[in-house]
Parts: sequence; structure tokens; C-alpha cells
Amino acid sequence: MADVIDTAADDTAGLDPPTPCRVLLLEDSGIDADLVREHLLMIDDHAFDVHRVETRQAFIEAVTGGGPFDLILSDFDLPDFDGMSALAIARDRLPRVPFIFVSGMLGEENAIEALKKGATDYVVKLRMERLQVVVRRALIEARDRNELTDKRAALAESEARLRFALEAGRLGSWELTLATNRLRVSSICAANLGLADPAEIPTYERLLEHVHPDDREHQKAMVRQAVGSGSPLDMEYRTIWPDGSVHWVQVRGRAVYDKDGTATGLAGVSLNITDRKKAEERQLLLLEELNHRVKNTLAMVQSIAKQTLRAAPSVEAFPDAFQSRLRALAQAHDLLTRRHWQGASLSEIAALTLEPHVHAGRVKVGGPPVNLTTGVAVSLHLAFHELATNAAKYGALSAENGRVDLDWEIVNPGQMPVHDGVSQSGSNQAGSNQAGSGQTGGRSGRGGAGALVLRWRESGGPPVVPPTRRGFGSRLIERGLAHELEGDVALAFETAGVRCRLVIPLSSRVSPQ
Repeated sequence: MADVIDTAADDTAGLDPPTPCRVLLLEDSGIDADLVREHLLMIDDHAFDVHRVETRQAFIEAVTGGGPFDLILSDFDLPDFDGMSALAIARDRLPRVPFIFVSGMLGEENAIEALKKGATDYVVKLRMERLQVVVRRALIEARDRNELTDKRAALAESEARLRFALEAGRLGSWELTLATNRLRVSSICAANLGLADPAEIPTYERLLEHVHPDDREHQKAMVRQAVGSGSPLDMEYRTIWPDGSVHWVQVRGRAVYDKDGTATGLAGVSLNITDRKKAEERQLLLLEELNHRVKNTLAMVQSIAKQTLRAAPSVEAFPDAFQSRLRALAQAHDLLTRRHWQGASLSEIAALTLEPHVHAGRVKVGGPPVNLTTGVAVSLHLAFHELATNAAKYGALSAENGRVDLDWEIVNPGQMPVHDGVSQSGSNQAGSNQAGSGQTGGRSGRGGAGALVLRWRESGGPPVVPPTRRGFGSRLIERGLAHELEGDVALAFETAGVRCRLVIPLSSRVSPQ
């Protein structure tokens, strides 16, 4: 006997607990209410908690704030209320809760009318045993229906979140049916192809018409590979918009298979990556430009080192001269860096070199606004540095009353001023033998767009003695500038002071503002 009891206890312990079910019972008769409870207790897989109300007001309060309820049972005929009114209230407030009439009134018409109005079922009290079957079925159907409704709501919410994420990321969605080549695309996907209406690309063939001719075979090959191997689809290709412009699009997706493992379609997203491609192109150009500038700078440093060493009177004098010229080069690079390597103005270059002397009232600088590209700006800065260094050591800026005038002007073709301050007899010229004669000789007269004329004039310093050999500064000005700027240079060591004149043809590298 003990063994039997233990087995029964073990079997009971292994059963799932009954499903709790809260019932709202609208019934004015206590006897009938007890009868309903007795029949509910016969449903062994549910535990019923019955909340009984008798009046209209109590029913409304229960429906409004007393829930949640899993089941509503209602009499059809009540002293101050009727079941059809209760049904209307329940369908409005608790549309997902099953509503079953338990009525003593016979008649198919009542039952049919109740079912039409939304009742789940109709049980006659004379056949109360049917209540068990009806309640069990109603609860199961309600559970399945509610689960389906919840899943649909969750799916709709998930789709809404997906749409929001796609729109936030500017991603377009697409689906391709392989059997028909039918293509369904979102508005953003169509916009990535320059189209306003997704209906403009209903098929895969129509999509290919918008792909750049040079990229079509690659696009088709990637699609075939994704379908055949099951690998992810990830590709970038160019598209041609209706206005003829070329844009880039990135496409990602996967093949869709049926239960037999046969590919039935492709689905994925697309993104317009034109801006990224342009940024990559700009970055590549910047790297190439940086490489070019680094090579030019190293070549310039190497040239400065060789020329400075060759011109230095001793090995001990080399470091100071070399470092001074490197600092001048670095100053020019700092200025151009601040200007994002978009060139500089002639006034900025002159001020960069002569600012200490300008503030001391020793140098006068003036001229119209002129734009210089990076190479021209660096070359002129180094030339001004050499002239200023020579003036500070040996020329006008080495004396208390010495001064320097640096000015420039824009002249039209064939209108080179004759009185330029450079004496023909004392000049050492480069480029053209007529450079100091007041005519635009040599290369400066070829442009036909006018020229920039710069003049450096020293005065008030010690008497100038022409050098016996050409140093780095002289060679830089006379040869380097003439070659770099494709102009004429005249440098004169006159007794009254050093004179220098530069004639540079106007071009995209040297232009008035």
C-alpha cells in the first residue's frame, strides 16, 4: 500500500501545474453561479479564479479596471442589464477575451444574434455539461489567437525598427526572385540608382541597364557566385544615373533557399558610396602629392647642403649657414601648412622673411595683392631670406641708417618700366642679356599675359664691394629663380647698395588677386 501511495505521489509531482485562468462571471443568481463554478472545476488542466458581478456598474468597473481576465461568462437576461449590452462593452474594452453566454433562455435566434455580435459561444443552462467543452476550446483558441496576434505585432515592430535602421543608415532593401527575375526594391534602393520610383526597376534586366557597361559582367558574375556557392554577396560597382552622372553603389545580400536546398532568390541591401569613393580618390591624390612634395623637399635640402658647403669659407661656418637656410625652408612650409598647401600671397611671403626688420622701420614692403602657388612661394621665400641675410651681415641692415625697399607691381605685356633701379653697368644677369636694359627680354616676354616685377633696393649701408665669387645666395637668385619661375633675374652689387629685380610672367602659378 505504501508503494502505491508513493507512486501516485510521484506521478502527481511530475504533472505540469494547471494553467491559471481568471474568469469574470456576470450572473445574478447565486445558485447558477455555483453551478458554473462546479462545471469549471471539472476542467482538470486549468485552475479557475472566478470573479462574480451582478450589476451593470459592477461589470463595467470590473472590465475597466479589475482585469486582466482570461474568460468572460455572462447570463443573457439580467434584472437591470442584458447580455448583449455586456457583450458590446466587453468587445470594446477587452476584444481579445473570449465571451461565452451561459443562459437559461432557449432559442437559436438568440444564439445566432449573439455570435454575430462577437460572442465566442452560447451555452444553455439545461445542457451545462457542454460548458466544459466550450470553455476548453475557447481558451485554446484564444491562446493561439493571442500568440499569433502577439507574433504579428512583434513582427510589425521588428519590421518598423528595421525600416528605421535602414533609413537611418541610408540603406536600400531589395529582393530578387530567381524564377522570374522579378525585383522588388525600396525607395532608398531606387534613389541609390538616381530613380524616384521603385517601379522603374521591376526586373533584374532593368537593373542591369543602370549599371555601368564596364561593370555589368562583374556584377552578373558576383550574383551567379552568390547563388551557386551560397557565399555572401558583397560587391561595389558604378551606376549611371538618368542625368548621365556616374555614381558608386555597394550591394550586400544572401541567397534564399527552399526546403530542398534550391536557391529561390536573393535578398539584401544597397548603399550609395559615391562620397566615400570620392574621398578615397582625394586621399590617394593627397598621398601622391605628399610623396611628390617630400621628394622635392629632400631634393631641395640636398641642394642647399651641397651649395652651402661649397660656398662656406670653412667647415666651422657650414652648420650655422645650413641651419639658417633650413629654418627659412621650414618657415615657408609652416605657412603653407596653415594655408592647407593652397599657396600663399606675396605679402605673406615677404612679411614672413622681413617682419623683424619691418617692425624696426628698416624695411618698407608694398605692392598689389598677388597669389603664389606652393612652389613659387617657397622659392621666393628662400630668395628673400638670402637677400635679407646678406643685407643683415654685409649690406644696408648691418648699418644703423641702412634700409631696404621691397616693392612689386603688375605690368602689361611690352610695358616694362625703364627706371627700375638696377644699373646695367653693375648688374650680373641671368636669363637674358637685356634684363637690365629696361626691356622685357628673355622668357619674361613670352607669356603675353603681363608680368610681376619685384624690386629689392638697399640704401644707407656701407659701400658694396662686388664679390669675387658667386655664393649660394647669388646662384639661388640668379639661376634657381630664373629656372623655377621661368622669368628674368637681374642682381647688381652697386656701391650704393645691392639691387635685385625679378620679372615673372603671370600664369596660374603667379596671378593677381
